[in-house]
Amino acid sequence: MPLELFGLQVPTHSDLITFLYEPKGETYDKACKALEANTGLKREQAAYGLFAVLGLYLIFGALAQFVCNLIGFAYPAYASVKAIRTSSKDDDTQWLIYWTVFAFFSIIDFFTDGILSIFPFYFVVKVLFLLYLYLPQTRGASYLYTRFIDPAITEFDKWLAKQGSAQGSASNAASLKKD
Repeated sequence: MPLELFGLQVPTHSDLITFLYEPKGETYDKACKALEANTGLKREQAAYGLFAVLGLYLIFGALAQFVCNLIGFAYPAYASVKAIRTSSKDDDTQWLIYWTVFAFFSIIDFFTDGILSIFPFYFVVKVLFLLYLYLPQTRGASYLYTRFIDPAITEFDKWLAKQGSAQGSASNAASLKKD
């Protein structure tokens, strides 16, 4: 059962066990069994080791930004293509919302280069944030979209409409003066 933290469902160890041991196809099952046989480690031990290595690499690795961006792009792009191929529009909407939130975040992220010298865990936090955005357990992109982005765009649309009507009124007044 997922842990709830700040109103979010956070996957727990038992969720990881369930995920790692549920069937995912012959190739996955063979690879996991070979890993367990060759290393003497259980799947969850290997997964935690991989998480630790990834975390350390994101702090000290030369290509940490690339790895971080790969995590933010690779699975979401794959899932987006799969969603487009289905007849359901719900999954299309989910991934369109992800890419919208990702785009807003990328604009903010552009200005964070200076943070790396002060906060070396930045890419670890960024990866966790990107996972929060797209994991189905958290649906972070949907939350941020409905809470912040959609209302901001609604206000921007109102402002644009107001500017357009004000400009139209000014144009009409100018044309009346010419006559």
